[in-house]
Amino acid sequence: MVVANILKASLVGSCVVLILFFIMSITQLNRDQDKFNKFIKMYNKSYTNGTEHNIRFEHFKKSLKTIQLLSQKCNGCTNYGITEFSDLSTEEFTKIYLNSVTLRTPSTGTFSMARSKRSITTVTLSSIDWRDKGVVTSVRNQKNCGACWAISVVELIESVYAIKTGLLQTFSVQEMLDCSGGINQGCTGGSVVYLLLWLVENNITVYKEENYPTIYKDQMCTLDKIFDKGVKVKSFLTLNLMDREDLLLSYISKSPVSVALNALPWQFYVGGVLSQCDNSMASLNHAAEIVGYKLGENPYYILKNSWGTNFGNDGYIHVAIGNNECGIGWEVDVVTNVV
Repeated sequence: MVVANILKASLVGSCVVLILFFIMSITQLNRDQDKFNKFIKMYNKSYTNGTEHNIRFEHFKKSLKTIQLLSQKCNGCTNYGITEFSDLSTEEFTKIYLNSVTLRTPSTGTFSMARSKRSITTVTLSSIDWRDKGVVTSVRNQKNCGACWAISVVELIESVYAIKTGLLQTFSVQEMLDCSGGINQGCTGGSVVYLLLWLVENNITVYKEENYPTIYKDQMCTLDKIFDKGVKVKSFLTLNLMDREDLLLSYISKSPVSVALNALPWQFYVGGVLSQCDNSMASLNHAAEIVGYKLGENPYYILKNSWGTNFGNDGYIHVAIGNNECGIGWEVDVVTNVV
């Protein structure tokens, strides 16, 4: 009788646990569904059918778990949360928004990548933000086009041109996508260094946006048309400043620069200073313009991204200074003269 009562109590206890687990699972599912519905409304998402909706919801639930893990690992150093990319798998995010062509420098008779040999004074400015000086154009949105390599170069040219002339102009990214060949493959991906080489060695004019409108789609090159005067890159540097962030800061104090990065952790960035980011050369998959920095207790670079103003801090991201976070020092491109 005693044994029977024990077994009965055990069975009842197991049933209660299962019921509680079921209730908790249903509650969590409802919470996730509510978050997903708000996500759809916030980012104006639309899915073709119920099957796609369910697939996106599954990716979204996995994203919630990833966000939780990232936040726990970082312990508050970076703000992670739901972004417009939260319904994408890691593979989809990588394919759409990160550079599928490995960022490497060429070996030609006229150029080779090297550590900086330029005489440059270690930075003394505690902070600089080139946006405050009116030499940074609006944040772009590359959409489903792997155009970061072209965008970072054009934005660098825009800033250097504005610093030199006092005139901020918007130049064409589409011209770079359509017309620079070789390793550069339009929306499929490309290389910042090869693009700069193409511009300098072929004496290419970069035209204004209104002359060569950017649509972020692959199309035929139309450089044979006659446009208004644009800008030409006459010289540039590509530097390996890994472990020399003091020099990187010095270059930024003189003008914005373009850098190659690992942007995979950016999928869920919503604010704060990004740290604990893989800094290996093999992880480089994105390019962006650094438009400033801030030193102090929690120092960071100010990077202008190309995923629209919904991303991060109105389109910008703060990456921690020190430890070459996200591989920020592996490939630094500096435009030294434009005409």
